[in-house]
Amino acid sequence: MPPLLQAEDLTVHYGGAPVVAGVSLQVEPGRCVALAGANGSGKSTVLRVLAGRQEADTGTVLLDGEPVRESDPRFRRDVAVSMDGGECFPDLTVAEHVRMVAAAHGLGRRAAEAAADVLDHLGLAAHHDAFPGTLSAGQRQALLLSAALVRPARLLMLDEPEQRLDARAKERLAAVLDAAKRAGTGIVLVSHERSLVEAVADHVVLLASGRCVAEGEPARVLAEEAAPWR
Repeated sequence: MPPLLQAEDLTVHYGGAPVVAGVSLQVEPGRCVALAGANGSGKSTVLRVLAGRQEADTGTVLLDGEPVRESDPRFRRDVAVSMDGGECFPDLTVAEHVRMVAAAHGLGRRAAEAAADVLDHLGLAAHHDAFPGTLSAGQRQALLLSAALVRPARLLMLDEPEQRLDARAKERLAAVLDAAKRAGTGIVLVSHERSLVEAVADHVVLLASGRCVAEGEPARVLAEEAAPWR
């Protein structure tokens, strides 16, 4: 199966120093590639480049063989991105917020049902009438994830989605991502959570100082000396 997303030889410099150096990866439909590594290893920078939110100094990123441009309507239609710092609409309830996102992405009459389903799967059903400002940090994170997951997407890009989630919520997230894979969605996952990577990822790219130091099946890569959990 041809790759959905393909990145080749990505290099990014900050102040003349390389923070990403020669990173390559590809994501097929229905598979998850996880970017792992310690803080400062370059994971989030790679994800921003893949999402078209930051330009690489060298290298290419292709979606269906075409250069990635975050402003391209086709990219926005096919790719759902959840990164730290996402905002909620403060005057909309949890259900209204997620339902609006679903409707905006063409779900029409199915928007309400889709919103209810994702809120249930991520443990927010009991808070559907709450406003974002009343939610705990973990519930707010679940709301942002719900907004990314409710919409149709061929590719998900998630930056540390487990942040601020409790153990049960992390299990729910893993189940939702596994279901997305089974539906044919590709996933790029940046994560510090070993259990989430082991549950969801098919391929791990381990970064250290901006370079790929190991890649392959999770069980092998997560045992490397450079892995952040060792």
